[in-house]
Amino acid sequence: MATIIVGGGIIGLSSAFYLSQAPDASRPKRIIVVDTSRRLFSCASGRAAGFMSRSWFSRPSASLGELSFVLHAELAEIYGGDEKWGYRPSQAFSVAPRQEPEALTAIEYDALKRERLQKQWEARMELLESRAALKGTGGHTRHQWYQEELDEEQKIFASEPDPPDWLFCDTDNTFQISDEGECAQINPYELCEFLLEVCIRRGVEVLHPYQLCSVRVDKDSGKLSDAVLRDLDSKREITISEVEHVVVAAGAWSPHAFSTAFPDAQFVPAISSLAGYSMVVTSPLSQYVGKEGSLGVFGSDTQGSSSAMSEEGDRSDVTFDDASSIASGSTCSGIHPDGRPNTIDLSPIRNALFVRSSIYSRWSPEIFSRSNGEIYIAGLNEQGYNVGQTTTRRGSMAPPSLQEYREQEAESGTDSESDAEGKKPVQGSEKYKTLEDVAKSLLGPEIKIMRKSVCLRPVTPRGEPIIGKVPPEQVGGAKGVYICSGHGPWGISLCLGSGRVITEMITEGQARSADVSMLAPI
Repeated sequence: MATIIVGGGIIGLSSAFYLSQAPDASRPKRIIVVDTSRRLFSCASGRAAGFMSRSWFSRPSASLGELSFVLHAELAEIYGGDEKWGYRPSQAFSVAPRQEPEALTAIEYDALKRERLQKQWEARMELLESRAALKGTGGHTRHQWYQEELDEEQKIFASEPDPPDWLFCDTDNTFQISDEGECAQINPYELCEFLLEVCIRRGVEVLHPYQLCSVRVDKDSGKLSDAVLRDLDSKREITISEVEHVVVAAGAWSPHAFSTAFPDAQFVPAISSLAGYSMVVTSPLSQYVGKEGSLGVFGSDTQGSSSAMSEEGDRSDVTFDDASSIASGSTCSGIHPDGRPNTIDLSPIRNALFVRSSIYSRWSPEIFSRSNGEIYIAGLNEQGYNVGQTTTRRGSMAPPSLQEYREQEAESGTDSESDAEGKKPVQGSEKYKTLEDVAKSLLGPEIKIMRKSVCLRPVTPRGEPIIGKVPPEQVGGAKGVYICSGHGPWGISLCLGSGRVITEMITEGQARSADVSMLAPI
């Protein structure tokens, strides 16, 4: 028997991930993920902020949010998510910007920058010296630390909830809005790639660009039978026999996918698209985990570090030029007594910054720092996307096809793999200019723009995802039809929990890990 999952984004792959590890007795013989995109993760799944919360949800989603947050932590611990997809604890702040962001001259900015780099450097050296004192005369040099001390580092930084040094804000009017252990940060594209890799290794079939064209239903029993898939490149059709379940998890394209597969259904999920504009930048002041041999690591093979720290750990010859060249780094590398290289993250806590101010004309910038040094800035949204939209048979506006969406992005230069600068003005260019201006006022004029993106997030009228089995009478009597979509801006945070409960519904008949009763389709 086969289960077809329509949608190869973070929700669809999370569903396939947990379904593929179900007990043998209940696991489908075939798990097939179908996506119409030629390149996966090119929309909301791969371009999201990656911010996650344990409890920032309304009552219908609260149980799912708690479950998913725990699953994210467990997955990161089991598979090394800190390295593979940048999983880190996060602190959230409500931030007030400086009321006159243009008032800072180049000379003033340079002085402030050097002051903050010096502050970062001194904080790290103070930490290193305290470690050396604790080590006593055990024979270890100052830059030889153990990896197991990472947990203690996290506690130290978590106990000092100050806004990051790389943010230019009104510190007297900025405060923390999250408790310890309540938020986390990941790099969503890398998590998507990890889930895809594991799913394929477990035997999940991932077909793209393919479309689910139709599903045959036995009129007497209501059981699903054959399904027809079309290769969108070759136009060749293949038939999948003995289909038992279909899960629609196609994000903003879920209504279209559902209507195509089940044209006689009375039910069509009430999901529309909310376009979110974002920009990924780097700043010379942002703190990140470097790699061996880069400016982000203290060590004998690191540029600038040989003069900054001698073999005995003496830093008497450190000059500010040495310090500023590596101050944005946040790891300390040394040699473990058994010969292993040893790296400790001195800045494990990421930051989620929610800017409040009237100077941004009725929108609130959101800024998220990642473990790879990227800073993600967003907050400008647009209902729908004014290109290639079509009207569904229910009369509502549908988002453009994925092909139309990708073609426009190729023209606009907002593609995640292209250089975002130097492109001709296109739809949304004024929004990117607004994002850039805000980024410079909050992060400093030396930011480097890495990517510009617009993604279509699936939103519902009630503001909650739709998760559950569609009643057979709503789908022409068909049994085994599920929907898992409409997560809005919380798709990354809720993805693993959503995949777990859909798996439980399919294999056990009901969700057991979380109460999602108020998220049911009908």
